[in-house]
Amino acid sequence: MNLTVEGLVQLWSKWEIQVVVLLSFTMQIFLFFGGSIRRYNTNTLLRVSIWLAYVGADMVAVYALGLISKNDQNATTLVGFHGTNNPNYFDLNHNQLAFFWAPFLLVHLGGQDTLTAFSMEDNNLWLRHLMNLSIQVLLALYAFWKSTGRHNLKIFAPAILAFLAGIMRYGERTWALKCSSRNGLRETTWQLQKLDVEADKGSYVSTILYVLSSMPGVRDLFSGRTVSQMKVREVFKFQANNRPLDQVLKLLEVELAMMYDDLYTKAMVLRTRTGVILRCISQVLMTSAFLIFVVANNRQYYSRADVEITYVLFIGFFTIEVCAFILMVMSPWTWAFFKSRKCKMLAHVTWLLLSSSIGWPEKRILWSKSMGQYNFLNSCIGHHRSSTSSKLLIYIRKALSAVESKYLVRKLRHTKHVKVNKDIMEDVVTWVGRVAREEFTRITEQQHWVHLRPIIKATLNSSANSFGDNIILLHTCTELHLRKRPNDDEVIGMNETISSTNTIMDTCTKISNYMVYLLVVQPSMLPLSGSAEDTLAKFYEKMTKNSYSNEQDVLDTAYQLLENVLEFGDEECLKEQEEPGPWRETLMEIRDMWMRLLIYAAGKCLGDLHAQQLGRGGELLTFVWLLMAHSGIGDVDHQVDLISNNDVLSGQFCAFHFPSKAEQSSA
Repeated sequence: MNLTVEGLVQLWSKWEIQVVVLLSFTMQIFLFFGGSIRRYNTNTLLRVSIWLAYVGADMVAVYALGLISKNDQNATTLVGFHGTNNPNYFDLNHNQLAFFWAPFLLVHLGGQDTLTAFSMEDNNLWLRHLMNLSIQVLLALYAFWKSTGRHNLKIFAPAILAFLAGIMRYGERTWALKCSSRNGLRETTWQLQKLDVEADKGSYVSTILYVLSSMPGVRDLFSGRTVSQMKVREVFKFQANNRPLDQVLKLLEVELAMMYDDLYTKAMVLRTRTGVILRCISQVLMTSAFLIFVVANNRQYYSRADVEITYVLFIGFFTIEVCAFILMVMSPWTWAFFKSRKCKMLAHVTWLLLSSSIGWPEKRILWSKSMGQYNFLNSCIGHHRSSTSSKLLIYIRKALSAVESKYLVRKLRHTKHVKVNKDIMEDVVTWVGRVAREEFTRITEQQHWVHLRPIIKATLNSSANSFGDNIILLHTCTELHLRKRPNDDEVIGMNETISSTNTIMDTCTKISNYMVYLLVVQPSMLPLSGSAEDTLAKFYEKMTKNSYSNEQDVLDTAYQLLENVLEFGDEECLKEQEEPGPWRETLMEIRDMWMRLLIYAAGKCLGDLHAQQLGRGGELLTFVWLLMAHSGIGDVDHQVDLISNNDVLSGQFCAFHFPSKAEQSSA
């Protein structure tokens, strides 16, 4: 056994550098393609894998540089280059070609075009990456210095060329991080020449042209500026009601997709003249290094495995470069660049690539198009277990209690994602347009909340409840109402189709669950005055009497909870079975209530938080926020408050306004 272990240790010692270098290269391939996927994917496993590769890639590359430096320090002199009479004698067991891989590791540390940063914190910490750049370049220089005198010019010359290219690539990443930081976005002034946004109005071309013109304003929003501080605010503002729904949605998709590129890729660097020149120089240097290496025919001097690894690194570099070039050509910025300079042929070719199935075709989804779901009542309902597994479950619960991770387990167990359907997006666009008209015209299209008035006043209009409390209470009210759905015959008796009622129910369910999801998973995106965990723990304690609370226990507790919140405990909207007509009217009020709450929450969320979500597949709240900004509402323009019951409207807009008694009687 000892001999086996000793043999494995010797084998690893012999091939350690080669394995680590190839591992670094493999991780870069994964990051290149993973960076392209994560913009429209919310899969947790994929996200964790990309994060591990992103963090691990730098660690592996730095570790490999350390191995190479140590190898060159302890390497046996290459006898063939020191005057021996037997020039064919070499010690091939000391990785004599390892120093040539150091430039490739610098290229790896420079990151991929599709994934420069994993999160906004990486961008804001660009100075730390600059310091790392200096340290790693010095380490690579040290490895080169230790190699001088042991290699002839035929192998040393291409290594120097590749080394210069590696420094450029590493510096390119640091530059991209700086440009994508909060301050970098504010300092960016680059934009295309004036484009004709009216050409082919209503087409996909018109949408792309409009987005290119509005992107400086979008960058301003994500950097923390308001609409009034934009230089392009006249172009940025539009009324969604004046555009077809599909065009509005595609416009927002393209804007957020291009913003993702600005924040998490090297797009901002590669759109500058200096960035393009440096990229061309680095490619020329690597190409020259490859040609010299091939001509030198080093197989007779070095280990065959080492030479083949070097070829793999070269070929892999060029393959990724070709893919990156295709992605750059397919960018809307590249097409617009040629179009603005009247290069019709090049513009036509780039548009064919851009609108092709591998580019950004009109029908392609540029974000995850999903929304998180968390049903609070379902999370409170326990599950009875068989006696055979009861002891195991007791031990598990004790272990979870010991590490205080019940909340985490509950969150993972009850969180899911569903597709955002067209009905929800249409409701969002309609309601944002309605709110915008109320703000600009000062004419409030008031809702009298005939059925929901008691519960809304008892929650949203109460200083005793926080915003998190209100979400849980209104979510509970929604769930209880949905469980009282009349049968299909009664629905048809209301002169309404079953499908339309099901559509409204689906919207209510998804938006209600989505707001609770934000409270549970993304509480920083909501205007909370306290801790979300404290709020959830408080309601869990109220709703669950024990670990095995069944469905009826939870529902009874939910009814009692809402009755205690209401001013009168016997409100008909709760426990008494309602007639079919009022049930559907109440359902429509519930949908309108959640739409107004969604708009209020989106208007209060900061641009930094929306930027963070772009790296996670996108968030519905970000779409609402950006649409509101285009319409001139939200904290980036006209501030939105939650509720007002004043008889006379002030200049301040409120998501909920209760009309006066005189207004109710006149209505």
